[in-house]
Amino acid sequence: MNSGTDSASPLLALRAELLQRLAPLVAERAPEFPLEQLAAALTRPPDAQKGDLALPVFPLAKALKAAPPAIAAELAQALGAGLEARPGLIARVAAQGPYLNAFADPARLLGRLLAGASSGEFFAALHTEQRQRVMVEFSQPNTHKVFHVGHLRNVCVGDALQRVLRARGHEVVAANYYGDFGIDVAKCLWWLTRAGGDPLAEAPPRDRGVWLGQAYARTTAHIEALEADKPAKAAEIEQLFAQLKGILEAIKAGDARLAPLYQKTRAWCLEEFAEVYAWLGVRFDTDFFESELEEPGQRIVDEYLARGVFEPSQGAIICDLGAAKLGPALVRKSDGTSLYLTWDLVLARRKFDEFGIERSLYVVGAEQTYHFQQLFATLQRMGYERAKDCRHVAYELVMLPDGKMSSRKGRVITFDQVRRSLAQAIRERMESADREARAGWSPALWDETIQRVAVACLRYGMLRVTNTTRVIFDTEDWTSLEGETGAYLLYSLARIAGIFRRAGRPELAELQAGLARAERFGAPPERELLAHLLRYGEVLAQVEKSLDPSHLASWLYDGARLFSRFYHDCPVLKSEEPLRSARLALCRAAELVLAHGLRCLGIEPVEEM
Repeated sequence: MNSGTDSASPLLALRAELLQRLAPLVAERAPEFPLEQLAAALTRPPDAQKGDLALPVFPLAKALKAAPPAIAAELAQALGAGLEARPGLIARVAAQGPYLNAFADPARLLGRLLAGASSGEFFAALHTEQRQRVMVEFSQPNTHKVFHVGHLRNVCVGDALQRVLRARGHEVVAANYYGDFGIDVAKCLWWLTRAGGDPLAEAPPRDRGVWLGQAYARTTAHIEALEADKPAKAAEIEQLFAQLKGILEAIKAGDARLAPLYQKTRAWCLEEFAEVYAWLGVRFDTDFFESELEEPGQRIVDEYLARGVFEPSQGAIICDLGAAKLGPALVRKSDGTSLYLTWDLVLARRKFDEFGIERSLYVVGAEQTYHFQQLFATLQRMGYERAKDCRHVAYELVMLPDGKMSSRKGRVITFDQVRRSLAQAIRERMESADREARAGWSPALWDETIQRVAVACLRYGMLRVTNTTRVIFDTEDWTSLEGETGAYLLYSLARIAGIFRRAGRPELAELQAGLARAERFGAPPERELLAHLLRYGEVLAQVEKSLDPSHLASWLYDGARLFSRFYHDCPVLKSEEPLRSARLALCRAAELVLAHGLRCLGIEPVEEM
């Protein structure tokens, strides 16, 4: 976290107070000892019951020529006397072996958190000092192929990352790269045009992307059947691939039949992609299209061939990456055509030169790891120093409970199937859970709530495990109202909203006044929830460092569980004042911080559920 103000960063204020109180005590005992060493050593205990800050006093042992436990005990005694004379954020200190543990006054600490979260200063203070202009490229769907549940993991990971990076203060450009030209397109159109006549005569009014994906899958299956009968079918295979290449060349040449067919089917796919993003609440700042990159790709190869960075090899053009132990990177095939690597070089140049990107993230499946290793190494050979700030955010596959999906084989769960199955399961669960409570809901409220819960279930299901772990898509598991699900997280926030509806939503000043008088506030469930909320900035920083949103997902789930424990063990509305106001203040702080975290995952809270 950055330096921030004390009111915006309660933990920084707590650190500052402890160091301020320690400074004269250390100066008295070891005048030459640099206080910065103690500041660097300050840490957070793993257990909230052991304090809010812990100082290992080992650095002082040599200067004071004493055992660390004795030093900790002496400092604890001296600090304790000072706290009685001049109260502050720190309520008490205690020595535990070589550690000096500081316990904050929970009411004062919560007061700072609530004030900062209510004003927005707490969230502004989460900004990093090393702010950059970052591009997050994600989704990258191929047109003329079905958009299925496996593609949704990419969208969820990429969107969460760009949201977290914005929350960290970075200037983020969210980018999508559409694979709208290539062999997949050719396979689809080949199947549609193979028999002559009107290729779109059987196109359905909806889910036309699925229909196009079926055409692609049938061509792929046909090719696989031919290849299984080699060499007898070798000539037929060669002829088919020549036809596929001819389709792409005809489209580029503006063929009177194929070019309009390509444009129309492409538009269908883009419309359905837009529907996916609208349902998920995903927005992009810029779009790239594979169809626009062939000519720039040829030019960039020619340019760096002339510079001697690229070189001919057996009729093709390569970039020798032997020094990086990555072999030769093929940038132009022997038939003169470009490749995915070539097009990524063009995009990288645009990102650096046109968009002024300082850091570039590529959210792409783990199976493309070698491709990105070659890409970044090639960019470095081309003289782009910022290539060292390019990262491949790799993630593992989405599996079905009974095994792997395959677009080629048509064995997938489509986006529309995902959306409908989640909505149906959620509606059934909510109706059976408490039909009476929602008896007065309008159809519009039902639809909006179910849509939000469905999105939450999908997003959380995709993000609750690390990027390097495979995801098992299971509608039954993901839509449970209990356990580690998006529905459970929304229910936790809705529960808080319900508390405030019954409490009449007291003003901030009223809650703060109650806190100031609440002597009995600070039971273990209260302290643990408060400590958890205060770690929010650390979690966002961890997500940025690891580029893995699962850390935030886990933190949110733990926060929901801690709130549930607090709510169970510490009566809120039935408590006497000022404890009632203090506990309402904790509810309000939890609502603000957890909601902010949910939105960083792309999950919008609901008032009722």
